[in-house]
Amino acid sequence: MTDIDRRQQTMAKHLIPRKLFFTHGVGRHSDQLMSFAVALRDAGIEYLNLVIVSSIVPPDCQIIPKESGIVELNPGEIAFVVLSRNASDTAGELVSASIGCALPGSPERFGYLAEYHTTGIGKDETLEYACNLAAEMYGTLSGDDGLEITGIADDAVADEGWTTVVCAAVFLL
Repeated sequence: MTDIDRRQQTMAKHLIPRKLFFTHGVGRHSDQLMSFAVALRDAGIEYLNLVIVSSIVPPDCQIIPKESGIVELNPGEIAFVVLSRNASDTAGELVSASIGCALPGSPERFGYLAEYHTTGIGKDETLEYACNLAAEMYGTLSGDDGLEITGIADDAVADEGWTTVVCAAVFLL
């Protein structure tokens, strides 16, 4: 193995998240972008530079409470997230967002996150759908039935102006 190979292997290891936490928020504003910013503030992650990633929970990645994860992050830090986002400017419309999580029975295996958002359906049904998606994604590859299913969802009825709902799985390296 060359020195370049060793450095690349070491760098890749540092980008494997060791922890994740879930958070959610709702924002309201006359401007759509500001509504999103307010939702991120409500979720407690407005001070981060978010990089949206796909749906894999690495082996041995521990799910921790939001309060424990937030204190590990610094303003301006680049944070990798799986993000579900929904917005509406139609007064009275119900908007929801969710992330389902399927974790294997064995910590040496990876799990899945599935984001889902919709209108007209509340957070409980939205979360159920997202969890079913995550379980199905996991089942198509492994056939492992010993899954732990979890997740997060939020919803809101749109007011005048924009209403945004966000759910995030925030990874900690």
